[in-house]
Formats: sequence, C-alpha cells, structure tokens
Amino acid sequence: MASTLPLSVETRPDKSTNVRAKEKPVPRLLRWTSRALGVLSPELTARLAQRLFFTPPRAPLREAERLVLEGGRQFRIEVRGRPVVGWRWGEGPVVLLVHGWGGHAGQMTELVAPLVAAGFEAVAIDLPGHGVSSGQRSSIVHIAQAVEAAADHLGRVDAVIAHSLGAAGVTLALSRSLRLRRAVYFAPPARFGGIWARFRAGLGISMPVWQRMVRRSELWLGVSFNGIEPALLAPHLSVPLLVLHDVGDREVPFDEGEQLAARWRGAELRATKGLGHLRILKDHHSLKQAVAFVSGPAARRPRRDADTAAIAV
Repeated sequence: MASTLPLSVETRPDKSTNVRAKEKPVPRLLRWTSRALGVLSPELTARLAQRLFFTPPRAPLREAERLVLEGGRQFRIEVRGRPVVGWRWGEGPVVLLVHGWGGHAGQMTELVAPLVAAGFEAVAIDLPGHGVSSGQRSSIVHIAQAVEAAADHLGRVDAVIAHSLGAAGVTLALSRSLRLRRAVYFAPPARFGGIWARFRAGLGISMPVWQRMVRRSELWLGVSFNGIEPALLAPHLSVPLLVLHDVGDREVPFDEGEQLAARWRGAELRATKGLGHLRILKDHHSLKQAVAFVSGPAARRPRRDADTAAIAV
C-alpha cells in the first residue's frame, strides 16, 4: 500500500492515523518546485497534486501468483467506463478477494486453494488502476464501485476477504448497496488524517492549494471525504467481521484495526506477530482462520476476544 491513500480530508496526525508506508523520501527539488508552483499557480499545483495522490504504484507479479491466475477463469467487468479484469476458481458460494492499494489480485491467491477445498468459488479482481485492469488513477470510491460491479456480475457474493485499503473500499460498498453474509479484513485502515497530513508536508503544499485539491477531488469522485472513513461507517454495519492485523504492521498500524473492530458491531479482532503488512497474506494460520470464519453460519455473532493484545501465532 502506498502512502498516498485517497480517503479523508482530516489533517491532524495522531497515533491512530499514522499510517507508516514504506516509501522513498520526496526529493528536495520536487518539494521546492511544488512550493514555488503553488505560489505562482495554485490551480495547476492542485491539479498536479491530485493526479499524484490518486495514482497507485504497480506492484510486480510473482511467478507463483501468475501460475494461480493462469489457472482461473478470466472475466471482465466495467467500472467508471473502463474494463476491470477478474479470475474465478471452483464452484459454490462466492468469496470475493480484494487486494490493497498498489497491489494486485495475485497477492490474494494463497487463499484460492483453501477456499475451493472448503466448497467456495474464489473470485479475485485487479482493482481499477491496478494490475492488468485499465486506468492510471484509483481511489476508495473506485474500489467500492469495482466491488459492487463484481457482485452484480457474479449474481451474489457470499463473503469478502479484503486487504488494507481494499477493506476500506468494501466498507464503503457495504454502507451503500453491497450485501454479504460474512467478511474478513486483513490490516484494515480506520482513519486517514495522518496520510493526508504527510502528503501535504512531503510536497510542501500550502493550505490554499490543499483546499483546492480537496474540492477538485470531491467533485471528481462525487463524495464528501469526511463521510467515507471506515471508522465513521462501521457503527452502522452489522455484517459479521473478522479483523486480522499484525501488531508490528508498519504500514497500517495495529491500532487502526483495533479502532475499526471496536466500532463495528460484533466484530472480532485477532492479532498476529512478526508478519507485517503483506506476509500476513501468506501465513498459513491466518489464511486458515479467514477460511474458517467465512465458512461459519450467517446467524453467528462473533465474540470479541477478551484480551485483544493476545498474540495468535
């Protein structure tokens, strides 16, 4: 997940919003240029900052991931007028796999075999602007629309397993039209103020330019950013949810998952140790827990662990 997550306009960095992405420092020349351009042409600077902010990086596809994707049944759907590519494996109730910012469907492929063995049809998509799907820009709104379009194409989605910003997009979709029996989130964010603040500081963007960028982005996406943070949407949702989060995650801190689970009625939080932000998607024990949870009955109300600091290894 890159540092430029398009999610909220809150700008006060604090412990709960400090998403520490692995990123290269912004070059001094770029920062100086941004500041100078902001004085000379605030509108142009806002436009350029918006493009940079909503452009996800492209992660490489590993050979093992490629082989799993090649074994799937490929399909295409349309999101915001552009094709999005997906893959299907097995037969049965559909479990949709949603990757995170700057990722791709291949990152979720470790879940395919255990889901198919459990009697599900596993479905993964490359989100807009990611993987082999078209487009260069993306956002939480694009992600939510891709999830909704996939559900419409598939007829019904029984459950979703999502990673990082993909989980935030699923949460937005759930607040609108998506209906699920169960959901599992790996390393989900809850709030995003720290990300916006760091983006502003990194490029040296002035407040007037920032406000222009926010207005442009909200008009482009048709949302108010302050209303789509997962932590704000969570109290209105009741889909049984399992949150798996590593206590040492340096990209989306563990307390983000804690906060989201605390606000989501009946959600269950399970901690891991030593897996970080991405290795958790390859961890056999974590994958087993995810598959077991989506296999549970719809009526079950998950119990929150009494001690969320306990480490599951």
